[in-house]
Amino acid sequence: MAEKKKEKKPKQKSVLEVARELEQQQQEQERLAQELIRKQKEQEQLAYEEKLRQEKLELIRLKQGVIEESNMIQEKQEEEKKYSISQRISDFFYLNKWWLGIGSFFAALAGFLIWQVVTTVHPDMIILLVVDDDLFNAACSEGISDLFEQYIDDVNQDGEVIVDVYYMPSSPATQDRDGYTGDNAKLFAEFQIGEAVLVISDSDADEFIVPEHTLVNLEEYFGEYQETEEMRFMLSGTDFADVLEYDEPFDDDIYIGIRQVRETMDSIEEMQEVYDISFPALEKFIQEFGHKDSDS
Repeated sequence: MAEKKKEKKPKQKSVLEVARELEQQQQEQERLAQELIRKQKEQEQLAYEEKLRQEKLELIRLKQGVIEESNMIQEKQEEEKKYSISQRISDFFYLNKWWLGIGSFFAALAGFLIWQVVTTVHPDMIILLVVDDDLFNAACSEGISDLFEQYIDDVNQDGEVIVDVYYMPSSPATQDRDGYTGDNAKLFAEFQIGEAVLVISDSDADEFIVPEHTLVNLEEYFGEYQETEEMRFMLSGTDFADVLEYDEPFDDDIYIGIRQVRETMDSIEEMQEVYDISFPALEKFIQEFGHKDSDS
């Protein structure tokens, strides 16, 4: 008899995959709940508008002498006296929800900036990781920090060299997931200041970063390297993944770049200082991992 083929065991989901599914389920439940509330509010508003219309007609009849009294208007006066504080607050939020949403965004943005200034212990250098890949962040952020700490000195002279990696995943998927109140808002806030100029990104984040307008054209400095493509030094095909001991190959569109020095909420002089620290580190990185053209 032919040997029976072994049935493949179903692949177990990772903790991250389970967490993602739970998060998606929670988001769907929240979306359904919000939709139900929205429909209920719409129905209440339509009923309220119809009631106002009927009361207006009733008032006209009273003034014209068609009727001598109106129970509807008397009931309305009694009901107005019974409105609770919670009902008035609920009506206020419903009628002003768009303005409140815009205000919430700017409040969150201001809060993030204030929190960062007050609570963050400033490292010697910061790298923005905007690739929307939680596994890549978990596996590589520490290695990226360790590597770039070899390229710089103790800038703030606190006795140790520290490079922080700020993970701010940005892609169409993150925009759908959290609108403009989560990682996208944090990335926007970072680009309003000059504390971090090195960026590890990919094509999915280009619509948020707009490399053509915000990043330096590396071909002016490192055009002899095969991996240099305008504002990007491409990481696929280099030994970078091996140094990080990352088992998966890099996607073809992952790159590192550096922001242009421009006027931000910080002074241009402050951003220039950060740039002067970060550019030599990027140069050392490219020299270590890049491949020069044979005719260079």
